[in-house]
Amino acid sequence: MKVLGIVASPRKGKLTDKLVDSALGGLKDGGFDIEKIYLSDVSIKPCAGCLKCQATGRCILEDDFYQVSEKLRAADVVVFGSPTYFSGVTSMAKALIDRGFSMFKENAFGLEYRYKKPRKAILITSCDAPFPFSHLLGLSTGCMRAMKVFFGYMRLSIKAVTVTNAKNLNARRERRVLKEVYDIGKKM
Repeated sequence: MKVLGIVASPRKGKLTDKLVDSALGGLKDGGFDIEKIYLSDVSIKPCAGCLKCQATGRCILEDDFYQVSEKLRAADVVVFGSPTYFSGVTSMAKALIDRGFSMFKENAFGLEYRYKKPRKAILITSCDAPFPFSHLLGLSTGCMRAMKVFFGYMRLSIKAVTVTNAKNLNARRERRVLKEVYDIGKKM
């Protein structure tokens, strides 16, 4: 079975990247085939809002989105990580989500995913704000909500991981959090 890891952080090797790697490690040890993409290494333009994708099922903009979306559609499990930026996902994650509208078809009840492959997702965000402020002020919850809405419309079974107070993460807590995420991947 195929797993696609997507890191929507411009900071390679930092916490969000480590968390995605940990989940991928658990999945790999569970026998899955792993591929990982850094959105900072691909070019995905912002959505033009033309809605032509609704008629064709394909975005008219020419960039790396189509290749990323093909890999997304082929995956059995998706591990998606975005740090929280101003109560939302990063701009590169937002571009992927907005352009991902082409993977859906509008109907009278909302959006319908064009592809029927059943899959699972592990959604990860890290937020510098300490708990409970990260949640009370809607900081990390805004980021996770954006990811859950996008992947939820794909009818994925979702496991969500939010790490708060990330900038004050000591080595012991980081090891514990990475182990928890690894275990989530291993149990998929």
